[in-house]
Amino acid sequence: MIADELRRISKGEVLFDDWSRTIYSVDASHISVRPELIQKPIDVEEVRKICKLCSAKNIAITARGAGTGLLGQSLSSGIVLDFTVNMNRIVEIDDDFVVAQPGLVKAKLDKELGKKRKVFPPDPASSNFCTIGGMIANNASGPHSLSYGNTIDHIQEISVVYADGTSSIIGHGLEPDEKISKMFSLVAPRAALIRRKYPKVSKNSCGYRLDAVLSDRGFFPQKVFAASEGTLGIITSAKLKIVDVPLYRGLLVIGFQDLESLMKVVPAILKFFPSALELLDSSVLWPRPKCFGITSCSLYIEFSGDNLSDIEMKLLRCQSKLEGKYEILQTAFDPISISKIWEARKNALNNIMKLTVGSRKPVGLIEDTVVNPTQLFEYCIFLKRLYSQYNLDYTMYGHVGNGNLHTRPLVDIGERQEVNLLEDLARKVFKRVIAYGGTITGEHGDGLVRSKYIPQLYGSQVYSLFVKLKRIFDPQLIMNPGKKVLFSNARP
Repeated sequence: MIADELRRISKGEVLFDDWSRTIYSVDASHISVRPELIQKPIDVEEVRKICKLCSAKNIAITARGAGTGLLGQSLSSGIVLDFTVNMNRIVEIDDDFVVAQPGLVKAKLDKELGKKRKVFPPDPASSNFCTIGGMIANNASGPHSLSYGNTIDHIQEISVVYADGTSSIIGHGLEPDEKISKMFSLVAPRAALIRRKYPKVSKNSCGYRLDAVLSDRGFFPQKVFAASEGTLGIITSAKLKIVDVPLYRGLLVIGFQDLESLMKVVPAILKFFPSALELLDSSVLWPRPKCFGITSCSLYIEFSGDNLSDIEMKLLRCQSKLEGKYEILQTAFDPISISKIWEARKNALNNIMKLTVGSRKPVGLIEDTVVNPTQLFEYCIFLKRLYSQYNLDYTMYGHVGNGNLHTRPLVDIGERQEVNLLEDLARKVFKRVIAYGGTITGEHGDGLVRSKYIPQLYGSQVYSLFVKLKRIFDPQLIMNPGKKVLFSNARP
């Protein structure tokens, strides 16, 4: 029995009772996959032994953090490794970097870094629960990616265990191991193809980020693990860039009568270089703040920096530019007020999930598309017409500063006809996004839900590179199968 063999090689807890397997069969998606068992490794050496055993027995192995993935990223019928119990520590904090284990919760990292007035900038809404390993696996971002970039932009080194149990430290300027050397040989001759085929947007979690691995600045092999969803290896620690917390912030919340009016002003606001620019539709505000009055949707505009006068001036100029096109709902400059106002944005997804009634759910298949912000107005009209054509209720919010919309139709997943309708909707939406030069997923990844659509975005030539990359790192196809690249002989 595999549980007995795991107990012989590791001290970490092994769970295979019915209750535990049921708990780990779900994440934040609408999918359920029952694992064979769950193991909680205590250190890197145990991870190596477990991978070696799984390789010998050809058993699927999947890393799991807090289970906040929206698309079944950490669901598997094989062995699930839970890193939140034992491998959840900060290893080192320096002036400009932190070394963290994969099971560390983002909020705990924020608390420790805050004592030094530092921050690891990506700030997904799930920061109170999500882990560093999961953030890397998804290439998480959040509202302030507009000014700080995404997780991929902050990864300096990765410590990883491969499927065969070997381990490596990967980073720019470090001696490459055999797999990294093979990846370079795969990517380097095809750099022009990659540049041509990848989406021209500021955030992307679709497929493998080969475009970030090789750039004009050099070879950055560690970045291939961002958005890889644990399909190439298991991260055991990461060295991440951190930055100073800005001394001042200013937040302006303005309301609009309709989404189209809001989308029209986004390009004009971006000329003032806000640190965050967020959309909230009335459908995700529950309970609805009194200050929002009768407005249909709102825009959060934040500026930050070390010069308060500069921030105040940018807000005033921004207001002047938009004069007569909006209603001022709230303005804040003190940290406590700003945090309270942002809570409504942080609770957006929770409020959306409360719309679930029985099998009628807000389904997340098309909820993470990204287009150039200048295309948002046209794209918004397209989406609303499509929803009307299919007679679907929907929610809408997102990081409009990046052109990243989170929109979900409410679909009865118990009805085959509505599921087919959703897939037809997805094909049309993705076709339009790809025509814009955008991506079908900006920060939430592919998982079990969107992986089949990856070839539609990249085309057969780039997708074939993904297949070859997967076989370089995981020739047995046991690392979190069913995500990123699909093989007929692999099961999730």
